[in-house]
Amino acid sequence: MKKNIINNTFLILLTIIPVVSLFIGFILNEDLSTGGTTYDFNLTWPIILDYSNLNFIGGAKGHISTVHMPLHYGLLSVVYGIFDNQYVVRLFYFFFSLLLPIFLYLNLTKIYKQNKFLIIIFSLSLLFIPLLRASAIWANSHLTATIFVLIGNFFYLKSKEKNIFTYKILNLLFLSFAIYSIQTYLILFLYYLCNYFSAEKLNNFIKLFLFSGLLALPGLFFILLNPRIAAVGTYITKDFFYTISTNFSIIFLFLSFLIFNKQNLLIVFDKTKTLKKIEIFIIFLILSFAFYNHNLFVSNIKLGGGFFYKLSYFLLNNNLIFIFSFLLGIFISYIIIKHEPKFLYIFIMINLMSLNYVIYQKYFEPLFLVLIIILFKNFLISNILSSLKNVLVFYGLLFSYFITAYINYSNKFSYQLLS
Repeated sequence: MKKNIINNTFLILLTIIPVVSLFIGFILNEDLSTGGTTYDFNLTWPIILDYSNLNFIGGAKGHISTVHMPLHYGLLSVVYGIFDNQYVVRLFYFFFSLLLPIFLYLNLTKIYKQNKFLIIIFSLSLLFIPLLRASAIWANSHLTATIFVLIGNFFYLKSKEKNIFTYKILNLLFLSFAIYSIQTYLILFLYYLCNYFSAEKLNNFIKLFLFSGLLALPGLFFILLNPRIAAVGTYITKDFFYTISTNFSIIFLFLSFLIFNKQNLLIVFDKTKTLKKIEIFIIFLILSFAFYNHNLFVSNIKLGGGFFYKLSYFLLNNNLIFIFSFLLGIFISYIIIKHEPKFLYIFIMINLMSLNYVIYQKYFEPLFLVLIIILFKNFLISNILSSLKNVLVFYGLLFSYFITAYINYSNKFSYQLLS
């Protein structure tokens, strides 16, 4: 009896710690993005002031300072218009950000039948993710878009559970809210639309397609107000070696959180042992190319690059750790796709959404994990949720990631790379 009480108390503490730590971070103005999220918030604050005054054209420091769609700023401007206080706007957004673990839990209960308390612990553990925390504390539009994706996917899962057309409409509506926060989320919208095309009767699909066209009309108006929104394509990289290597380096970081348990590691090892000679030969060629041409994977821009890019230059003052993480990212991604081909969709979408010349980890964090968790039932998440031990390992890894980021934040190690 006493042992059960201790165990239950321990599990309850695990659910409380992420929320409390995030609230403390809010009070302390924590920014584990090493200042990037605070900078974004201050840079775009004039947009919120303009919108709260019903000025949608912008002033000297108006909304021309952003290339993003306006929904995120519009929502915050409503709060500012009511309370006339920046701190209250941030506090409102802080509570809004807690919709992420709530809807993550709701999505997971639709996909998996595992113990719901394990799902709660798993969902709340994502609050340790450094850039999620920074986005929640400093009201970042990337988090807003991700939350809308979670809400939209919840209605998509409900439409699969009960074939009710209204749920499909709500799915597309909330996905459009994601696009009107960050326009690159159009890639995800098209993914769902393709699913409807393959699964729905023609009459239903035409209705959904026409509704999608209706949702797109405000976007044309916003582009007229702010032509920079349409010019987002000009930010696409011309250095694909660096961009793709950065993407897969960051992907490897998050895949390591997911595969680091006995079941998933065994699957990766077993699949590796089944590689054919031609596959091993191709892997060898990629390895040789990467190490003999490592200068191709270097950018003269010191911003962005992700965890391993910064770690590589901080520890070794070269890009060897970064290249190794990129190659592991490619390799592990291939093994995962080989085991479960549907993962290919996620890897394609996340790369299409991150084709900037300067790649920031915020493009992936927490979006990449969220997509793996909610888009379809898969072995990575199923095995984690299969036991308390695996959930605790995942929880511990994210907590360790948070501690590492906090040490970096406190000692400003990353800032040294910019000097």
